[in-house]
Amino acid sequence: MTHIIEFPIANNLRGHDYDADIDEILASIPPKSREKLRFELIKTIDSYDTYFTQWSLSFPEGCDETLRKQIYDLAHQEHGRKMRMLKDIMRLKAMVLVSEFHKSR
Repeated sequence: MTHIIEFPIANNLRGHDYDADIDEILASIPPKSREKLRFELIKTIDSYDTYFTQWSLSFPEGCDETLRKQIYDLAHQEHGRKMRMLKDIMRLKAMVLVSEFHKSR
């Protein structure tokens, strides 16, 4: 049966330890297989290329320092949102990989 997960995951876990979540999800997998699954998670991150990790800013000509700061603040907020989304993707991908591993056994 398919389970639909709302995305992005609504949470206020800005300081949350996503690595611990992933470790917990992978804990039921034998160590050798766990490393293979971690490699799959790394490939997932790499597949998104720079979408989540890089951003650029363009300022209108003649804008004052207040507008520059507002644009920067918005870009910084967007970057934080993208990073949380990437971490949610990683957590969900780990859950899928573990489920598939157990089904194949």
